[in-house]
Amino acid sequence: MNWMLRRPIVAGATLGLGWGIVMRFWMRFISGSPEFSWSGTGFILLAATIVGAMLGLARKRRNAGGVGWWRMSILSLMLLGAGGAVMWPSVVFGAVAIGRPRPVWLRSLLGVAAVGAQVPVVQQSILGESTLDAVGAVLAVGWYAPMLAIEAWAFSVVFAPAVDGAP
Repeated sequence: MNWMLRRPIVAGATLGLGWGIVMRFWMRFISGSPEFSWSGTGFILLAATIVGAMLGLARKRRNAGGVGWWRMSILSLMLLGAGGAVMWPSVVFGAVAIGRPRPVWLRSLLGVAAVGAQVPVVQQSILGESTLDAVGAVLAVGWYAPMLAIEAWAFSVVFAPAVDGAP
């Protein structure tokens, strides 16, 4: 754990790769007719690793006293237009809710919005169009929700204030 604090970019890339691997398995699990390709898997894992490294850089800058919304524009480019775009509203709302300490009422509202934005996605994509049985559907949603929460937590660094006492 100590190496993660000393090397946040490497830690971010490693955690991003791990997140990408787990999400790739989830995609395979929910697919009705799974088709594997190295190029598709490579793109998913590379994108997750790069985003993780960039979030590690953002965390490093935050710990050094830097803050700024400019990071969001850079990080957001990697998610737009991809299959993960349906998660975008929940990631942003959740990241702001987690990253900003005040006002509490706004954090609560954004948290509700983050969950609410996924209701149609879960209802249509996972439960509606899926070939999963009832147990598989519960597993798919139970797998998806924490992975989405982890992504929102990771992106919360973008919205968090600078660390007190940072140089």
